[in-house]
This record gives sequence, C-alpha cells and structure tokens, in this order.
Amino acid sequence: MQDEKIRYVSLYSGCGGLDLGFELAGYHQIASFDHDATALGTLEKNLGSRILNKDLSEPDGEVIAVAAKADVLIAGPPCQGFSTAGKNDPKDFRNNHLVNVAEIASLARPKVVVIENVKGLLNPANSHHFEKTIGTLKRAGYSVDWAIHDIADYGVAQTRIRVLIVAVLSDKPLGLQLKCKQRLSLGEALKGIGEQNNIGKLTLKKGCADFLISEKIGPGQKLSNVRRGLTSVHTWDIPAVFGPVSQNEVSFLETIVKLRRQSRRRDTGDADPVSYDLLREYFGHSTDMLTKSLLEKKYLRRVDGHLDITNTFNGKYRRPRWDGLSPTVDTRFGQHRYFLHPDEHRGFSVREAARIQSFPDSFHFSESDSANYRMIGNAVPPRFAETIANCIRKQWATI
Repeated sequence: MQDEKIRYVSLYSGCGGLDLGFELAGYHQIASFDHDATALGTLEKNLGSRILNKDLSEPDGEVIAVAAKADVLIAGPPCQGFSTAGKNDPKDFRNNHLVNVAEIASLARPKVVVIENVKGLLNPANSHHFEKTIGTLKRAGYSVDWAIHDIADYGVAQTRIRVLIVAVLSDKPLGLQLKCKQRLSLGEALKGIGEQNNIGKLTLKKGCADFLISEKIGPGQKLSNVRRGLTSVHTWDIPAVFGPVSQNEVSFLETIVKLRRQSRRRDTGDADPVSYDLLREYFGHSTDMLTKSLLEKKYLRRVDGHLDITNTFNGKYRRPRWDGLSPTVDTRFGQHRYFLHPDEHRGFSVREAARIQSFPDSFHFSESDSANYRMIGNAVPPRFAETIANCIRKQWATI
C-alpha cells in the first residue's frame, strides 16, 4: 500500500491541524467531524475537505458509519478540563470526549487510532478518563501504545508537552518511534513574518499601564510576584503602575515571597500565607508599620490571620527570547497580558501564532481575532501531525 493513499477520518477536527499534517503526508481524507462551525469553515476554506458538523458528545450512527470506511481515525478531543493552563477540572463534561473517541473507534474499527491530548490527562484526578479510554480500545481488540512528547523535538518552536495514544488493530502495539527534527527557535519560526498579512497586531499605546509594564519586562522575563530570580519582575519593581514603595518595604515583600514557600502549613500547593509572628523575627518592631503601609498600598492582604502578597499569579506578560522557544500557544496567545512579543510592546499577531504552531502562511485565518486565536491555540501543530502520519505510513505494511 506504499503508493496507495491511506484513508483517514478526523474527529474534533477544529480548524484542521491534524488533518493538514496527514494531508501533507499523503493521506486521503474521507470526512472531518466537529461541532464548531467557525473552525469547520476555516478547515473547509483551506483544505476543501468533506466537512460534517456533528455533536460528538456521544457516539453517533453517521459518524460511526463514515469512520468504518477509514484506515486511520485521528482525533484531538477537547483538553480544557485536563489542561493545567485552565481549571484542570476533573468534572468538566468535555473530559468525556476522550472516551467517546475510543467508543467510536471500537464500533467503527479502523486499523489505526491516533489521539492527541495534554499531559494533564495523566494527573491523578483525570487518569480514570485515560484508563477508561485505553481499556475501551483494548477490549475492542486494539493493541495500545502511548507516550509523552515534547513538540519542540519535532521542529515546532514552542514548549508544548502532549500525550499521544496510538492504537492498532493487531496483536502487538505499533511501537510508534517518531523521528526527531532539529529544534527551531522562535526567531527562526518567525523569520520574514513582516512580509505576511499580520492581522491581530496591536501595538500598546505609549504611556498606558500595559505599556509601562511591557517596558519593564525583558526577553526571558515575566511579571511574577511568587517567584524570585532574574526571570521574575515583581509588581513593586514597577512603581509607575502599582505604586511607590520604600527599600524597607521591598525587603519585607521579598521576604514574604521567600517564606511563603519555605514555611508551609498545607500539604497541597507550593506556597502558603506567612504568619505575622514569623515576620516579626525578621523585622522586629518595624513589622507593624510595614504591614500597615503595604496593606494600604494593596501590596499585601490578610488571609486567615496570616499575611500574603497580592497578585499571586505565576507569570503574566511573558516575553520569550528570539533564540529560545515560545511558550505554549493557547487560545489566549493574542493577549499581551499573557504573552508579549520578543522585542515589541504588543502581543503576538494571528499570523505569528499560526507560524509558531507550524501552520504554513498559505493556511488562511479569516474570522474574528478572538476566533482565530481560539482555533490556532486548540489545534495540533501540523508539523507534529505530519511526523506522526509519516511514521505510521512507514510501518503500514506490517499492520
């Protein structure tokens, strides 16, 4: 079957990251299913595929019938319930979509099933969804293999850790050994981007609060009050926005940052508010005055009789380096308060986000900015999908 096109059906297709990768590897699309009309419209405009709008919250007769004609079933079910970037809610109804893929596959019985999802799927609170998915496939006669992959190892210029499940209708697993590629830096991925249609590019207005924060964030840095070191810029380092503080107040705040991770009261999380008595051991009689002042300036807050800093997020306004990797491209990637351009005072444009996800410039995103960022952030990077597809093709004769 070396020259014959292998047929595939995609579930939860979105705008087509998985589809595009398999198309580039020479596979033949039978149909793509999703319930997001906007994403399906983008997929249809770019690939001219057979698009079917279906609610995949439970196995559907038409979906099963079409999938039964495929050699390969590929799927990137919603991951928001598993994602550490989101609420990571084990009760999120979207988590059931993962098992639905296995149930559809067990009824349609394609030769190969490929499922991509986030690493949070393996967390203890979510692992029963993973185990149920694997169990459903095995009971249907599939041999199942899975692995964690760093997408940067396949020529995609971002930090993106994903779980890949590959099931084959055979007595032994496929043993998918993906071929690594030379890592691509952010600068290399965005080379020549100025020549492209840069929709979504919005430079911050000079002098506004976001601009003043952006000015203080250097390459490789982020705004973070809960971490120390050169990569973290604190709110008290930007008095023009958050209010002036004295050197003694800075020392008080930085001591709390240190102690909240060293003096633990709980078994969960990575930090706790700090007791007043412990702070007195460091600052003596000055503790009352410093506490009162920083509470009034809203740099501190009281939590269950203890003191904690405000703005306890672990990194906003992240500014990557040109010679490094981009942070994970997610649905918020166009928002400057989460991600800053490497050297300009703005967030990333739609085309920049697409480039970092490895979409070619010929793949057009023509919806609203918010819809474009959502589609791009939810997509499987096409270059990673193509690597998977090529690996399966090379072993097809043994399946």
